[in-house]
Amino acid sequence: MKKDYQTLQQLDRALKIFRRSGIYDRVTTKLSDADIMVLFCVAFCDINQKVKLTDVSKTLKVTLPAVTHKVNDLVEKNFLEKVQSEKDLRVIYIRLTEDGKKYVESIRDDYYKPIEFLTKHLGQEDTQNFLRILNKIGEIGKIKV
Repeated sequence: MKKDYQTLQQLDRALKIFRRSGIYDRVTTKLSDADIMVLFCVAFCDINQKVKLTDVSKTLKVTLPAVTHKVNDLVEKNFLEKVQSEKDLRVIYIRLTEDGKKYVESIRDDYYKPIEFLTKHLGQEDTQNFLRILNKIGEIGKIKV
């Protein structure tokens, strides 16, 4: 099978341009992107339900130990708190503290501004296609050569 080097070269150039596009340039925050993703996950999941560590792990598609570590850091920084279930003492829920709620509220719009710009530029259909393709890429994990 003959390789299509022109297509590979075009894709390579497009990926380099995408990396330099500034889409990843986020507002400067005192927390890491991983911390913020955990806070946002808790904030947006907490609207109608109690949130467990496993909920965050599944939503963000990361390991439970990684979430546990981040949550413990955020509890220590007073952005999250752990609440024991009244029905089952083995179950621990997490929720934003008042400081956590204020922090999420203060950065949410600026944090997503670059991606919001991208979605406006692409339009709804291309945004959905782009998201579908990125999710498909995510399914293969790290590319092995």
